[in-house]
Amino acid sequence: MVVGACLFVHGVFSQTLPNSKLWFPITAGIAKGQVTEQPDLKGGHLQGVQLREGKLYVSGSSDRVAYLTIFGMQESELKFIGTKKLGEKPMNHAGGFQLADNWLAIGIEDPISRRESQVQLIDVSTSKSFSAPPAFILHRKGQQGRSTAGAVALLRRKDHFLLAVGSWNSTVIDFYISNGLDPYAADFNFKLWTSWDSREALRKSWTDRDYGSYQSIQLTSDSGVVYLSGFCLDGKINRVDVFQLNTKADPYTLVQKIGSTEFPCQEGLSFRYGAGYNFEEKKPRVLVVNHDLWPETVVQLFGLTAD
Repeated sequence: MVVGACLFVHGVFSQTLPNSKLWFPITAGIAKGQVTEQPDLKGGHLQGVQLREGKLYVSGSSDRVAYLTIFGMQESELKFIGTKKLGEKPMNHAGGFQLADNWLAIGIEDPISRRESQVQLIDVSTSKSFSAPPAFILHRKGQQGRSTAGAVALLRRKDHFLLAVGSWNSTVIDFYISNGLDPYAADFNFKLWTSWDSREALRKSWTDRDYGSYQSIQLTSDSGVVYLSGFCLDGKINRVDVFQLNTKADPYTLVQKIGSTEFPCQEGLSFRYGAGYNFEEKKPRVLVVNHDLWPETVVQLFGLTAD
């Protein structure tokens, strides 16, 4: 099994493209939408973002609940559609997430004890399925800081899903493999494949030895190779680090850093709050959101252009 995607290498965004050119990130646009104050969603902050078929999904945490907000997105305008509650206190912290086709994988956790979390699979194909309870829930419980789920990534493979779940600050990443592609099936489940601890990783072959506090992670695949991207705020620098998975390696060399790139996010927007990929256009895009849901939600999109 392998996992892969378009990737950033040595400061550029590169993939197997017909013209074999290298591509560089540029600001593709900014979209904004007014949101009235939501009494149940006070406190906390936004944490993840994904875009699919003109709908923008944004995760967030509050003093009471974890939630997903959905917007209609048209050019530079966001239109607030509604909010889906994912969990209540103590499970009131939602993290970075990823869409794989119509399946949205997101983690919610107890940010105080840091000992318990859930990973939910939500069908976004229709408004009815989105509003329904999750099709599947993976329960995690254990050592403090180890069994959280603040950053979740999902990749659809030929006959299964690959799921990556980051612990607190993604210090440890657990990789799961599903037994099929239908989360509605009665016997659908995820089995832990392996765990990777960044503190024990051998970094001598990395492009550099930096490992961020990733609040959003994404899985991608390209030509049968799997890649894990981590989005972080390092000081004042918004950076994407890209790692290649070597499934035949030992736990110390399983994840190899192959590149990084920085993004000039607009003031008030940060990879600390929420970021992710979108591959609906011919050229991949990166999305980033602001801190607060209201009074205004803002998303910045980075496109790619040839040098």
